[in-house]
Amino acid sequence: MMSLAYQDLNLQVSNIQPDYKNWEGDLIELNGHDKDTLCYAFLLKMTSWWDDVLPPTVVNQQEFLDILYNTNSNAVSHMLKDAIYLTLEPTLRDLVQEIYDELNHVQPEPFAGYERGQ
Repeated sequence: MMSLAYQDLNLQVSNIQPDYKNWEGDLIELNGHDKDTLCYAFLLKMTSWWDDVLPPTVVNQQEFLDILYNTNSNAVSHMLKDAIYLTLEPTLRDLVQEIYDELNHVQPEPFAGYERGQ
């Protein structure tokens, strides 16, 4: 299931990247709209996260997400999207960075101990 989310995020990162001149793949540097776009794309594929981030009284979670992310924001929806983002941030940040690095052929830095022969 994670591969489906990865594919959708790959497309979203590809679309977002040209809008940022010096972006190096860190999710935190994106504007709120782009963060919301990535959260929404992730949640559409990762339905197992719905119970973790949506209010427990929501019956139709798919419809709730669609309305939350695709209609004009008010103060309550903005607060809820911010809370969802903060919950998803650690996982989503790693995924977005990995996708960015892959798209831009960035090689991870080697572990410092290997350079010293440790």
